[in-house]
Amino acid sequence: MIITRSTARNFRNLRPDLYVEWDPGINLVLGANGSGKTNLLETLSILTGWGAFSRTQNVISWDGKFPRAFVGAEVSGEEKFTVTANISSRVALRVDDKAITSTELRLLLPSVVFLTGNINLIDGSPSARRLFVDRLCSLFFPVYARRLAEFKYVMRSRIALLRQGRNYEITTIPYCKLGGWIMDRRREVVNMLMGMITPGKFSLSCVPELKVPGEEYLHEMLRANRSRELHALRPQDGANYDELAITITENGRSASEALSRGQKRRLVLYMIIMAGKLTALKLKREPILLFDDLTAELDGEGREWTYTQLKKTKWQVFMTSPEKPFATRKKFGGITLGVP
Repeated sequence: MIITRSTARNFRNLRPDLYVEWDPGINLVLGANGSGKTNLLETLSILTGWGAFSRTQNVISWDGKFPRAFVGAEVSGEEKFTVTANISSRVALRVDDKAITSTELRLLLPSVVFLTGNINLIDGSPSARRLFVDRLCSLFFPVYARRLAEFKYVMRSRIALLRQGRNYEITTIPYCKLGGWIMDRRREVVNMLMGMITPGKFSLSCVPELKVPGEEYLHEMLRANRSRELHALRPQDGANYDELAITITENGRSASEALSRGQKRRLVLYMIIMAGKLTALKLKREPILLFDDLTAELDGEGREWTYTQLKKTKWQVFMTSPEKPFATRKKFGGITLGVP
């Protein structure tokens, strides 16, 4: 899929009526800090169904003159359409003037988003790696995002009942049913992703390893750890404890321990490209890649490697950077923003 042009009105600190024509290949969004580079990338995140980077109402222009914002884009590729989003306290999405949900839009215009903090995919907490897997699950299983939200609600209810000394067992069945389904889907997606990875480089696996269906596993673990749960006043097992293990095949060590920071960033990019290839295979649509300051902390060689990998995909790419990240001989689409 390709976004040919986009527009934004009354959006954060972007100029009031921003209109940009995009290249089908690599597009650079250049500008100094505070110029709105990430904000422009955020408009594309909204238009591909992933929403704002923070609370929705925060995207409305900072000068406060108007109560809502608007973003829109014309799309071509496997299908042609126009997508728009009217933003107030919520986001109202439309495709060719017909209302659409964010889940439907993600399937129609798939994208993979890399924000500056995504380096934590390797170094950060398990929640960062769960988010990576959850986003893929949301693309491949349309009901996944809703069931994940339902599981989190049940978990909060269980914790509240535990703290109040009330009958928390009424949440056990939905907790195990929803949590087990989520754990099963995560392992299914990680196995699919492993099928895209060049053998011998590194491996991905979900921890804990399940030898029975997720629902059955959670029932067993809740029974076994009942006293610990009562003492801690929160569940000790569940989908919220899942971990994605990233292991270097050559030495069996964790990627967070075995790799330098530059190597980690390369590995994250490789994983994102593999996720994109899996998305294209499953959805029959070429994904769009959105990167916020991807080349930060990479030397010249690392930047050239990044350019080569992105070019090979032949997908549309959007990248923010304070300066041109690649050799000046290369031509790109995009825009240079000035500080307001």
